[in-house]
Amino acid sequence: AKKSQNPDWEYILTNVASCLLNKKPLILITFTCSTINSEYMFNKKTPELYVSLDPAGNNLEADLPRLQNLYQELAEVIPIRLIILIGNTDPFYIYTQEGKLIGNLEANIFFKKFNERWQIYKTNLENYIQKNFPKLKVEVISWYQIESDGNKQGRNFRKTFKDTKNNLESFYNPDDLRWELTKLKSAFGPGKYFTNLKRPSQTILKDWVRRKFAEYTTQGLWIKRIFPEAILLQNEKPSDLRTKMYQPLIQKYLNSRLPVLYPYGVDNSDYQ
Repeated sequence: AKKSQNPDWEYILTNVASCLLNKKPLILITFTCSTINSEYMFNKKTPELYVSLDPAGNNLEADLPRLQNLYQELAEVIPIRLIILIGNTDPFYIYTQEGKLIGNLEANIFFKKFNERWQIYKTNLENYIQKNFPKLKVEVISWYQIESDGNKQGRNFRKTFKDTKNNLESFYNPDDLRWELTKLKSAFGPGKYFTNLKRPSQTILKDWVRRKFAEYTTQGLWIKRIFPEAILLQNEKPSDLRTKMYQPLIQKYLNSRLPVLYPYGVDNSDYQ
């Protein structure tokens, strides 16, 4: 990866050096999402069917060959712990507005219904990677599990999320949120991300944008606290905005950054 595409280069080198000196594996983290059945998004009886069980076609699939090559190259120099995080809390925190749009389904009920699907999807994704990329040794972890473990340790993800959502203007330029809203509006219809979902109202879409920024921002802090020397492999788009969205609370509370590497290049125009 080119240094010019990796503004966190000094952080990256520091983390690598620390792992070498302390004889610890270098932790690399990348996100994926489940594939979706968008027509079940607001279904009041079986909203969990929104989660497709087919791992083919997720946002990480196209990058897996390059990821396998990167893993092999780095593993020759330093032990690598590669973690794939399934970002599976979007349906609750963003799209259903914490259950509001499907009848105020409480968080514990919501996650219980969804978790069975996520567990199957997790197993299917592990099997898919093992079959198609046998040299890629990965740990697949559900974000729901990370959040649940953190809450047991006294961290309250939902509270931090809400506080962040209410204070977005202190972290972000309004242009960032406007850009996101414009792209989100175009994500509905045949061939789009929400293939079989009617586009919600402008009010709901604006709220989704705020929730997305708050979710990423809170996740960034959680990752940094749980994996303090980890490096994020950025595979989401727009690359730089997604990276920016992880940092504010880390900067506020830890005076640091989640270092990000761009192994697949930088794409600031596409939207995932």
